[in-house]
Amino acid sequence: MAPGHHGRRRAGIGEQFWQYRELNQADPARSIDWRRSARGERLYVREREWETAETLVIDIADHPGMAFPAGGSGGTKADRALLLGLALASLALDGGERVAAWRRTPPLGGPGALERLAAGFLMQAALPPAGGRLALIGDFLDPPEAIAASLSAMGASPRGGALLQLLDPAECDFPYRGRILFEDPAGGPKEDISRADDMAAAYRNRVEAQRDAVARIAEAARLQPLFHRTDAPAGPALAALRAALEPAR
Repeated sequence: MAPGHHGRRRAGIGEQFWQYRELNQADPARSIDWRRSARGERLYVREREWETAETLVIDIADHPGMAFPAGGSGGTKADRALLLGLALASLALDGGERVAAWRRTPPLGGPGALERLAAGFLMQAALPPAGGRLALIGDFLDPPEAIAASLSAMGASPRGGALLQLLDPAECDFPYRGRILFEDPAGGPKEDISRADDMAAAYRNRVEAQRDAVARIAEAARLQPLFHRTDAPAGPALAALRAALEPAR
């Protein structure tokens, strides 16, 4: 994940060569690069690229729908999202980065940071947003216009980063048959469907349309769109998040 210090595309304190420039009156004589200066009649200074550690800001959706499927043996969407968020934070912290939980913790680093982040993910969002690249993990099943407005409010476009849409296999495949009582996890009205089979095709088309809309919205906000099903191993999803964040280098 390009851990540690990153080039800032400008001169400053760092280890990597940035550019040569002509000597000016404020430069000490010891800064002259004699090898480069020997090629001509002017004196040159060798500048290094300014490097700094980056801040990664992770946001894990915490609305009631993330508790689906309730009582499932494979764990809920919230379980998988938290696992991926903490694993990503661990990679970043091990590489010397600073990590913040969106509006839950300030940027953290060093010993004990992962434990503080784990506690922070379970808190209510109450802090001012921290600056840094974004890693957003959730189901993103809200109306597309609401998702676009949320990303705009987060300032996603100037930040860049990755957006991972995470769904349970039942939400993708709609395996229901016969009469089914659907309940709203947020406490809304229930729906008693007499023949779930009849709506399966329309439902799958709607889910695909939602996925396409989320990908377009993410790309417009300079976030790399990713998708993950909770019945798939978590490792490839973590690797995809890591790869999506590598352009920060």
